[in-house]
Amino acid sequence: MKKLLKLLPLFILIITSCGFQNNATVILWTDKPEMAAYVEEFNSIQEKYRIELVYKKEPGKSLENEENPGDIIISEFLNSPELIKLFSPLTNIVSEGNIDPAIFYSGLLDLGYIDKELFLLPISFNLPVIMLKKEQNVENIPAFYLNPDKMKETALNFNNKSNSKFEMMGFSPRWSSEVLYLNAVLMKTDFHVLNSGVLSWNEKNLQDSLQLSKTWNNEINGSLKLEEDFKAKFLYDPAYKLIEENRILFYYSDLISFFRISPEKRDSLGFRWLSLEDKIPVLGNILFSGIPDKANNRKGATQFIHWFFNYNTQKKLLKSSQIKRLDTFGFANGFSSIKDINENELPIIYPNLVGYIPQESSLIFPKALPPFWNELKTKVIEPWLFEQTGANPPDTSLQDAINEWLKQKS
Repeated sequence: MKKLLKLLPLFILIITSCGFQNNATVILWTDKPEMAAYVEEFNSIQEKYRIELVYKKEPGKSLENEENPGDIIISEFLNSPELIKLFSPLTNIVSEGNIDPAIFYSGLLDLGYIDKELFLLPISFNLPVIMLKKEQNVENIPAFYLNPDKMKETALNFNNKSNSKFEMMGFSPRWSSEVLYLNAVLMKTDFHVLNSGVLSWNEKNLQDSLQLSKTWNNEINGSLKLEEDFKAKFLYDPAYKLIEENRILFYYSDLISFFRISPEKRDSLGFRWLSLEDKIPVLGNILFSGIPDKANNRKGATQFIHWFFNYNTQKKLLKSSQIKRLDTFGFANGFSSIKDINENELPIIYPNLVGYIPQESSLIFPKALPPFWNELKTKVIEPWLFEQTGANPPDTSLQDAINEWLKQKS
């Protein structure tokens, strides 16, 4: 993290006195600190263009009221209906032969289209994982995918080794509200934003996901009270320690967070992909890049994009990040949108990934989500799911909870 913080001055610098106020300057808006190292590399290898990095808390939202926007925007949720229309088509950039669409995960690339016109290029994405002990003695744990039914079965077997006071417990969805949300995703609740800007989902499947979690409480762990007693007694320690001590069998993480655990503490850990029917749900905060419709230097922005989405460029940037010991995972803090980078380069850097790179066909990419999705999910949806799976669920629908939050936010 210290290495990354050293780059923050570069990240937030807005150059006003270097004489680059001409066609050599390309303005890049982003809220991702890791982009500083990539921009520094681009500026060092050529002299025709200079990328000027400008920090924006919500770069996509800033486009709506900005007459002089950046030339490139890199952020999450840019493909929401209200934001994607503010970008210029990239179809010609791809069709000119400098970027082959086949290098991308097709379902991921599709998220940047409106009809048949490409407006955004995906950069990176994150996946959900279930952590466990690398040398786990519990039988019948699959080697790659792990679905809720198999987790219930193996967690129950693990529980049976403990006494009635639960000194050991396999797993509970309520240990992390993110799991309750992912259960809803796996059950095809299908959160997405309509073209009108309204958030939509399948209410029946949402209720089914709640029932899945409630069933776990009662059938696998005995009761909600036993779960809560165990959590209060033991879950103040880090998950990796609880797994190593055989206190718990599983714990949820995401791929980025898993690799933020120090190597010496991660040495005894393994993971499986959280999935259903061998399909892994890609998390919603996908990183995109685009050229705003009002960009002043489209030519320079195009040059950067051509460089940035080149296989050899990303390979070099991966190695550079390792040498500089930046506190990031993979490319742009996630799996790269370029398939071959993940399949060929990441396992070299991250031995935990050897034999664990998912095939394109196993990934389920989310539909467009609103720009404020992270805040909505963590402040409204996940707390609502946690309350609904508790002992005394309030008589409040998810729609009511969202409406109240939006009212307070406006």
